[in-house]
Amino acid sequence: MTIPTNSSSIRIALYGVAHGHISHYIEEFRKFTAVHLIGVYDADAERSLSFSDRHKLRKFDNPEELLSQHIDVVIVGCETAYHLDAITLSCRYVDNIALQKPLATTVIDGRKILKEIQKAGVRLFVLWQMRVDPANQFIKQIIDEKRLGQLLHFRRRHCLSTHRWPDFQQSWHVNRQLNLGMWADDAAHPIDLIRWLFGGPKTLYADIDTLVNPEVPDDNGIAIFRYDSGLFAEIQCSFTSDFGETTTELVGTNGMLIQYYGDAPSCNQSEKLNYGLKWKIFGEEQWRKAEVVTPDTHAFRIKALAPKILDFATGAYDPPSTDEYLDSLKMTLLCYESSSQKKQIVLRDYAN
Repeated sequence: MTIPTNSSSIRIALYGVAHGHISHYIEEFRKFTAVHLIGVYDADAERSLSFSDRHKLRKFDNPEELLSQHIDVVIVGCETAYHLDAITLSCRYVDNIALQKPLATTVIDGRKILKEIQKAGVRLFVLWQMRVDPANQFIKQIIDEKRLGQLLHFRRRHCLSTHRWPDFQQSWHVNRQLNLGMWADDAAHPIDLIRWLFGGPKTLYADIDTLVNPEVPDDNGIAIFRYDSGLFAEIQCSFTSDFGETTTELVGTNGMLIQYYGDAPSCNQSEKLNYGLKWKIFGEEQWRKAEVVTPDTHAFRIKALAPKILDFATGAYDPPSTDEYLDSLKMTLLCYESSSQKKQIVLRDYAN
């Protein structure tokens, strides 16, 4: 990214640092001399002190003081249940808000957040890293150019190894009051990917369960989204998975695309024997290989959001419409209803 020459610095505030990805962004921001990290506020005083000490940042004891420091962009990284309060306050002080996903824990809160954004005339960028991943951007290009013909079936495997993470059951990520569970927290990623690639679906059916640790809810699940075109878009999530290779398959009438190493367990393997992304057109003998490098670790994909945040702060990047953010939230949360009631959901029945 390039920082405009008429901008002496980009002033960034951190409102809540519960989400671990914030540290990755800071690491990248410090590569840009024009970036000025103003400081951090977190409602958890102990976490705020630890974070500010670790990253050598000024600690603010109240959010108003932080937000009044002539901020170009505030990054909201508090627990999901507190997003509405953080956004409502931030709208009084700043023009650009970067929000760590997901949007909210309920559709009602999601609508309230977007209402605050629209009322204040503020720009909102929800930080979905899969949208800035070069491999996913290549897949979207293949789709938009209709290289594979009519699309028939999309499958995304999205996994984590949370059953190996010490004390993860005590984290806010799996607290029903703060973040619902692993489906709302992390299956939200491939669901937003589907929304970005294909638009809104017609129906969905999901089956979600807790199979390993009852204190880490929603550790495994499957969801199938159907489109007016007939397309099946499927996600398979296991947050108790150590390894993997194939993460994406896309089948069309004229060919097929396969991606490897697209999630953390697969990407973090030291040995990668397959090419990262390839596709084949009917009638051709050889697979075509995309010129997309598979990163050494999944952290590189998370860090890729940092320069996009800077582009957003300077006006060089226009984020998606707020309708997309609300659609992704609905698609994620309606999976819970589908699973609990064992029924297919028709999205138009939940339009309002």
